Amino acid sequence: MAWRAGDLARDDSWIHRLDAEDIREIEEAARFSRTRQVDILGIEKDDFPLPRLATKIGMLREDIMFRRGFAYMRGLPVTRYDRETLTRMYFGISRHLGDPVPQNRNGHMLGHVIDIGTSVDDVNKRLTQTKAGLEFHSDSCDVVGLMCLATAMRGGESALVSGVAVHDEMMGRRPDLCRALYEPLTVDRRGEVPEGKQPWMRIPLFMWQNGVFTGYAPLEAYLQSARRFTDVQPTTDLQWQAMRMFLDLCNSDEFAARIPFEPGDFQYVHNHVVFHSRTAFEDWPDAARKRHLMRIWLSLPDGRELHPSIAERWIKIERGTVRGGVNIPDRRALTIPLDPTTPAFA
Repeated sequence: MAWRAGDLARDDSWIHRLDAEDIREIEEAARFSRTRQVDILGIEKDDFPLPRLATKIGMLREDIMFRRGFAYMRGLPVTRYDRETLTRMYFGISRHLGDPVPQNRNGHMLGHVIDIGTSVDDVNKRLTQTKAGLEFHSDSCDVVGLMCLATAMRGGESALVSGVAVHDEMMGRRPDLCRALYEPLTVDRRGEVPEGKQPWMRIPLFMWQNGVFTGYAPLEAYLQSARRFTDVQPTTDLQWQAMRMFLDLCNSDEFAARIPFEPGDFQYVHNHVVFHSRTAFEDWPDAARKRHLMRIWLSLPDGRELHPSIAERWIKIERGTVRGGVNIPDRRALTIPLDPTTPAFA
């Protein structure tokens, strides 16, 4: 999984393209689940049968878990369908990969990555419903999925990086800085505080558990906003220096794979080994053309064993269970909002 950008340019086998029969099967599966009157949130794998596409999804899953740590499925004609059908398709396909988990305090099991005017300065909200750029980071789940419905007028460029490759480069160049990221960083929880926890957390970026590497990359903005807490050990000067090197490597042309989204793309990323980012963007004047991705967080029943430090964020990390997601006392009932302007943090 220690790939560099040039490796992906030379071999695009991580892209799994949908053909006409695949698309027909997805449409039929959506009709099948609707005919059975299965609510989108209640869809299980058997409610969304994909006997032909299952082979391609199996290859995609192998890429995610054991090969490069991510994969794309490309070619769904998204303009052909209404919002309910698209949501049903996305949720149904994703159920063949894993178990969805809630991704915010409102209990959203699918989220909309779209600018709704949320202030970037609000420390109790995340940045996904703004037009701000996002540094390389990981989410609180085994696999994060994005389905592209529309791209921005300018910017909004997505990129992936192998955390394994960046770790190894740091170890070779500056082992002292690499080692500093094995020590806990202080991260702002942004108002999502699990029961019995502080509004901040302490968690390393690099971890190993029984010979298996795990990375957890917080957004730099959340490290910065954690400075407001005075009752916790701060991120050290050496760790800030290490974070600068980490992000410089992630953003370099050697390591960052900048993959333009196309409408109809499905991107699935193994959060423990591959980190993702986006640049700031400017949207189209027409609201109907706004940059719009749909996001899902998945728990893998056969996912890797995780370092105990991950439990500080996830709470539940045991293999073979539905783990990860947002687990806080005031989380609302699980739901799937069809309206993309629904605030994730009302």
